[in-house]
Amino acid sequence: MKKAILVAIIGALTLGVNAGDWGKAPVYDDKAIIDDSVDFSGEIAVGYDSRYMYRGLWFGDDTVWADVSISKEIAPNLTWSANAFYTDVMSNALSYSEANLGTGLAYDSSVGTFSVGFLFYKFYDGFAGNSPAVGPGAQQDASEINIGYERELFMGITGSLLAAHDLRIDAQYFEAGLSKSWALTDNVGLDLSGALGYGLNDYYSQTLSGDARDGITHGLVSLAVPIAIAENVTLAPHVSVNFSGDGRTNGNAASVGDTAVFYGASLGVSF
Repeated sequence: MKKAILVAIIGALTLGVNAGDWGKAPVYDDKAIIDDSVDFSGEIAVGYDSRYMYRGLWFGDDTVWADVSISKEIAPNLTWSANAFYTDVMSNALSYSEANLGTGLAYDSSVGTFSVGFLFYKFYDGFAGNSPAVGPGAQQDASEINIGYERELFMGITGSLLAAHDLRIDAQYFEAGLSKSWALTDNVGLDLSGALGYGLNDYYSQTLSGDARDGITHGLVSLAVPIAIAENVTLAPHVSVNFSGDGRTNGNAASVGDTAVFYGASLGVSF
């Protein structure tokens, strides 16, 4: 459940992010990638991650993914976007694959960017892959509605908020994030981001007792180095650290532990 639509990215990403939405780097020589006369803009991206963690929960190791997104300004300051994402776990330890489809709207105002969106998740091997699971762990799909807000706070630091309601399990997820980017050269940047998640009504907490659990899901710190290797092509390696909260301890303890370090890279082509 990573690399969601523009709406999720604004709130998270996510919509990271997921788990850090690295790979969407600016072009640091200030050259416009997209001509103003083009009605639609978008990106096609592929990537590898040593671990797939979404909203603080581990899903598998050695994952490859592909993502296609488009957006269009449909009214002054109002942008529509759509996204399709697929990931597959290559490790033999767990059979897991997932697809996401999403759409949403984002409105730029003088006080920040507001967004609303819908996201559908398909779990081809079940939410927990081939691990023995009951309840949410055995489900085949999910969908959510989400709202987000983002604005620059000070000194180039951007703050974001996300609230999502899972329609499948009637649970909620909230996230607050901070990020800052630096231009190291005309074509190389440095992106630092952090996020803190909170779940309500047992948001995929995998509690051993079966009782609903409310609490912090995780903290995430990510560092990416986006490199513009052509006018519209960006390579972005990253490294991230995930700190499990009470809402993720049981789910992550047997797999990656309370603290998980992972890395990866993405290659994106903008159009």
